[in-house]
Amino acid sequence: MVVPVPRRFLPRLLLSATILLPFASATPAAEEKPAAEATKPAAAKDKPAAAKEKPAAAKEKPAPAKEKPAAAKEKPAAKEKPAPAKLGDFGRWIIAADFTADGGTLVTAGGESLLYRPGDVVVWKADGSRIGALSGHPTAVWAVQVSADGKLAATAGYDGLVKLWDLPARKLKADLKKHKGWVRSLAFAPDGSRLATAGEDGTVVLWNPADGKEVATIAAHEGPVTAVAFAPDGKTLASGGGDKLVKLWNPADGKEKGKLSGHEDTIWAVGYSPDGSRLVTAGADRTVRLWTASDAKLAGTLAGHKDWVTSAAFNADGSRLVSGSLDGAVKLWDVNAKKEQEGLPPADSSVWCVGFAPDGKTIFIGTHAGGRLVSTPAPKLVPEPEKPKAMPAKTEAAKKENKPAEKPKKPADKKPADKKPADKKPADKKPADKPKPADKQPPKPKAAAKPAPAAKPAAKPEKP
Repeated sequence: MVVPVPRRFLPRLLLSATILLPFASATPAAEEKPAAEATKPAAAKDKPAAAKEKPAAAKEKPAPAKEKPAAAKEKPAAKEKPAPAKLGDFGRWIIAADFTADGGTLVTAGGESLLYRPGDVVVWKADGSRIGALSGHPTAVWAVQVSADGKLAATAGYDGLVKLWDLPARKLKADLKKHKGWVRSLAFAPDGSRLATAGEDGTVVLWNPADGKEVATIAAHEGPVTAVAFAPDGKTLASGGGDKLVKLWNPADGKEKGKLSGHEDTIWAVGYSPDGSRLVTAGADRTVRLWTASDAKLAGTLAGHKDWVTSAAFNADGSRLVSGSLDGAVKLWDVNAKKEQEGLPPADSSVWCVGFAPDGKTIFIGTHAGGRLVSTPAPKLVPEPEKPKAMPAKTEAAKKENKPAEKPKKPADKKPADKKPADKKPADKKPADKPKPADKQPPKPKAAAKPAPAAKPAAKPEKP
């Protein structure tokens, strides 16, 4: 059996046996059905014999009837699985999460697995105690957002079905069907008049939450659309996709307003700062990037994650960022300094969503093994970058100390090099004398005869 897994979505670690084994284990049962059907003709031929055996079969029927109560006893155990009353005891996938504007409620979305198994949407209090669930997704839920007034919640996931909920009543309001394939992200406009959904089919669909009707469909990206977010003023809609681009749209007419390029792989998160002056994006290239919203220019690149960055979000005043990655790291960043701050210990499992509570005092972290609320650390830059600067200074000093020891060796090598030219100089003088002695070299004895004139000076004193 071939399982259709979207290549652009699943990271390397998710193509493991823990995800694919459930499907592999389901295939034999499916394959056994034809075998059972193949035996039917044989059973039909043996009908006379089977007819004689019917009384015996009839006697055996009460036995399976006795087994039914045992199965009935197992059903309550199945109902107890989603029973955790505390967020800390919840061990399922949490792929997305959002707070209500007052911070009193947290809604998480995920499921038993990342793909085919039943999804779940759970509503929690700010202290992590369970309120209830929004049930109805047959597969994993990948996106959730609460409207600004807290009255609506929207969810979507692997099956491509978008659901609109009455959040206070925890009741389904509408099913929004349009996308072909999964839906990875969605966002409410600040005034709640529009809902944008981003799908595998490369489109962004705009809906009217009041009646659940489609308003417009934007052919946004050449690949799947993986992230979407409204600017705080509602006049711009940002989308990110598998084509490595971030595009800016006018939600009123669906026309493109701008384009941000720079990421080297699929974009998984897009979000505006509360004042709308900055835009944050993050993706599979392991970077978090900051952009100025006014001119759509890159303001800074924040590097440090070792795997896909799946989520990034501003705090309430826009001075800090939190990012989460499949490497399990949750990092905090100083937006103005564009540097990493001292943050939180890494999670034991891959991180799929992170976000500040509206008051900024807590951070929610969602992983494939549940989620947790942690206190926000005080802002303090990581001092590690300063230590490597001191180390090179010491190594340079050590090199300087070694250089004098090597210098005397070099002049020692140069001296013979100087002597050689000194030998060459007499060699140059000899050629000047060579023309004469060159002819006189055979008669070397004549050179010995030259001392005879030395006796002439002895004759010179006789002249006076």
